[in-house]
Amino acid sequence: MDFFETIIKNKRYNAFQSNESLTHDQLKQLLACAQLAPSLSDIQNFAYIIITDSNLKVTLSEKIEKQDVNIINAAVIFAVVVVQDENDDKNIIDAIIASNQLMLAATAMGLGNNLIVDFDPSVNKILGLSEELSIIGLIPIGTTTDKGHQGLKRSIKDLAFHNSINARFSFE
Repeated sequence: MDFFETIIKNKRYNAFQSNESLTHDQLKQLLACAQLAPSLSDIQNFAYIIITDSNLKVTLSEKIEKQDVNIINAAVIFAVVVVQDENDDKNIIDAIIASNQLMLAATAMGLGNNLIVDFDPSVNKILGLSEELSIIGLIPIGTTTDKGHQGLKRSIKDLAFHNSINARFSFE
């Protein structure tokens, strides 16, 4: 799948097929795509906890605030961990950029994914994090059983301005 097709097919999926797993090579490929992401601070002050344990998936699913996502059947869940320090904003931005590349890689591999950010803070303790670390997102990945949701998108003309916020960019 080429890059633009990957972008078009990248959606938010809420239901995953059970009884599947990803190979170590697939996991390594996803993480390599995250690792290669550009970094604001050049230190990549983030990490991923790779969750495959069924019981842990059930526990985490109970901590998600919006229950429209069924992460229990995902092949894997990547918990996005950032270091809480004087570079908080940069650490979070770096983790988001890397996670987006991981999610695009999953899409290119024919796997559905989702970024979940609404969950109970107790997830940090469940996953054994110290106070200097924090989970900012959960990314379930796997074969999906739903068609995905693209969400509402503003038109390109509503996103683009020319030299200031007072002049729309003209594509003519």
